[in-house]
Amino acid sequence: EEAAVCNMDSKRSAGSMEDEITCSVCQELFKDPVTLSCGHNFCRECVCEYWKEKTSQSCPICRADSAISDLITNHTLRNTIETYKKEGKKSKIQSESICSQHREELKLYCLEDQEAICLACQTSRKHENHKFLPIEEAAQEFKEELKISLKPLQDTHQKIAELKEKYRGNLNNIHDEVDKIEKQIKEDFVKLHQSLYEEEKNLLADLKKEEEEKEQKMRAMEESIVQDLTSVSKIIKDIQQKMDEEDQIFLMVIKEFVSFCQGLQDDLFSTGFRTLLKSQCKGFFQSPSQHSLASVLSPSSTVVTLDPNTAHPDLTLLEDLTIVTLGSTWRTDLPDNPERFDEWPCVLGSEGFTSGRHSWVVDVEKQTGWILGVAAESANRKGFIYLKPERGYWTVGLEQGVYSAFTDVERTQLKVLKTLKKVLVCVDYEAGKVSFSNADDRSHIYTFTHKFKHKIFPYFYIWSGGALLRICN
Repeated sequence: EEAAVCNMDSKRSAGSMEDEITCSVCQELFKDPVTLSCGHNFCRECVCEYWKEKTSQSCPICRADSAISDLITNHTLRNTIETYKKEGKKSKIQSESICSQHREELKLYCLEDQEAICLACQTSRKHENHKFLPIEEAAQEFKEELKISLKPLQDTHQKIAELKEKYRGNLNNIHDEVDKIEKQIKEDFVKLHQSLYEEEKNLLADLKKEEEEKEQKMRAMEESIVQDLTSVSKIIKDIQQKMDEEDQIFLMVIKEFVSFCQGLQDDLFSTGFRTLLKSQCKGFFQSPSQHSLASVLSPSSTVVTLDPNTAHPDLTLLEDLTIVTLGSTWRTDLPDNPERFDEWPCVLGSEGFTSGRHSWVVDVEKQTGWILGVAAESANRKGFIYLKPERGYWTVGLEQGVYSAFTDVERTQLKVLKTLKKVLVCVDYEAGKVSFSNADDRSHIYTFTHKFKHKIFPYFYIWSGGALLRICN
């Protein structure tokens, strides 16, 4: 009975103690306790959150005015709470080590009932004829069993940890790849913007040139018209003066004037003058669609096939005439027709162009040497070939690791930042342009300008034996 009374007193004392160290706002033990100027204690976070909802800062208990600057950390109360927590854990451990029935220390472990008991429980009928072990020995045996059971879990944990690291590595690789692609996209669009800027500049320059040419023609026509107008005005004045003369004199010159006026009218309204009146004051410039951005970005994609009648005897054409390869054997079964190249390993496209915008892509990745572009229908194909625009060839190529444009003056070395795998060839017949770009990122390589007056054909030249050159239709 005394023990029970002591236990009740202990609980009552613990309950009173806990009330003293409990925050009246959150109803939990103080966390970072602070004291207000009125003397009441609260959790720092609780009183600050409480004040956020109020228009004024006052004590939640006594309503006395206060402020955040008045908050003082209560170190004594904090230490008291820490001590209380430690004692609570200690007493819990002690209470768990005491037999609830006999209030004695648990010293044995019953193997049949699988529970810890005290010495008094050992002699009770409940545990009669049971086997026991000292509690330390039983705990050691169970720990050994747990160690054995723990081993597969530890192995599994290690495998999961390794898997986690693998996926984390994959995640980092994904981030790196995304960063790399993002950087590449930005670089590509910078180049695209630059290419569009250059194209805009070229189109505006062409338009300005066209404007100047039309203006010059119009001014010449205007000057001619002014001269005609002055002549006609003078003649009208002369006629009116003759009409004012006496009838006898007027009738003497009437036939001459009528004939003169008729001839003048025929001269003024000749075919050229009629054309000027009908058409020269409209349609001076190309329609806006011919200068549209769409035509710049999307030139007409052309299906290009190779022409066997133009292929050098060392060349072999494959797969629907879209692949060419250089062999080591000269084919003697081919006729030496005028269209065929007989010294350089070249071949032309089957279809030529006399108007419009056209483009095609050529895969040159497996070639160590190549030349691409267009050739005039009249260009020489026999013997040594001079790859110059003045000879009917507008081409760029790769030779001994150097990219070049074959111009009239000399071979122009090109600055190509990346090894070309696919080359985009674009032809604008009316604008007189043959442009070359990297088909993968659309970066500009070189552009020829020429006023075409003849049919032109796609041109291909290779000298890497056995390697394929493919048209990507």
